[in-house]
Amino acid sequence: MTKESQETASTNEDNKATVTVLFYEAPVGLLMKNIVLTGLDVSETGRVMLPNEFRAGKSIIAVLDGECKILNSLGERVYSQKNLV
Repeated sequence: MTKESQETASTNEDNKATVTVLFYEAPVGLLMKNIVLTGLDVSETGRVMLPNEFRAGKSIIAVLDGECKILNSLGERVYSQKNLV
């Protein structure tokens, strides 16, 4: 991702951010997971600082501004379909 394509996070009055993170368990997780993190620090450049404890063991796909509800994700339909013979 280029620097020009990165957006800054929305913050509250304490300069804290709420984000939704999409990730896979590393190294070979097959099911995408998501979690909402609140009260995160934001750097002077506007980037959300994810805690190292959270990042450990995850392959982070995307960080979304605010609380997002994931309605469908890649692979969900594949795993939920029955085999038709």
